[in-house]
Amino acid sequence: MRGINDAYVRDAFRRISWRYDLMNIVMSWGMDQAWRRKMVSKCRMRRDSVALDVCTGTAMVAAELEKVVGKGGKVLGVDFSREMLSGAVTGGNGTVELVEGDALNLPFRDSSFDCVTAAYCIRNLKDKRQAAREIARVIKPGGRFVLLDMEMPRNPLIRELYKLYVGKIIPVLGWLIVGHMDVYQHLLKSLQLFPQREERRELMREVGLREVDYETLIFGGMAIQTFVAEG
Repeated sequence: MRGINDAYVRDAFRRISWRYDLMNIVMSWGMDQAWRRKMVSKCRMRRDSVALDVCTGTAMVAAELEKVVGKGGKVLGVDFSREMLSGAVTGGNGTVELVEGDALNLPFRDSSFDCVTAAYCIRNLKDKRQAAREIARVIKPGGRFVLLDMEMPRNPLIRELYKLYVGKIIPVLGWLIVGHMDVYQHLLKSLQLFPQREERRELMREVGLREVDYETLIFGGMAIQTFVAEG
């Protein structure tokens, strides 16, 4: 499965960390928070659950997980970017713990989490199969993995319009808001290299995760895919 330049991705997130959240709001037309909430709702967690957010960045998903598990649960967020983690804001009740670490070698024990989430994550990793193995390793039997990411629309007309937006308009927004056009020019490349639903489903099946739900958003330009750990 084709990968991307890991060193470039690390440097890119370092450079855009200072306005990463603002850029997400702008290029999603303000819908990113609603997408995160929908993603977290598919975890089906209890108030005492333990959750992990992979590639947590500024911990926006971790903050949504925190609202669900409450003080009786625990949320961990892991990311390789110290700069992204430094901008994280959570509820402040001690439920969330942020860890600097690699998604390809998660620093957690086997079967540790009731749910694992990954938003805009696997698409940017060099070795997607290794990431899948690590995610499957740390989920408890019967636990869930919920993935939120961009998807290539199936409708030909919408797909071409989407490629125009992602490939031309978003990089200009990136230049105006963040000061780095090249990082957002990378979006279309990463999307084109990203396995679509069927390939992701097969990849996850190979590591012991079975698809139980798939939902598209914004005319197929985003997707939430949910898996359950067998065993």
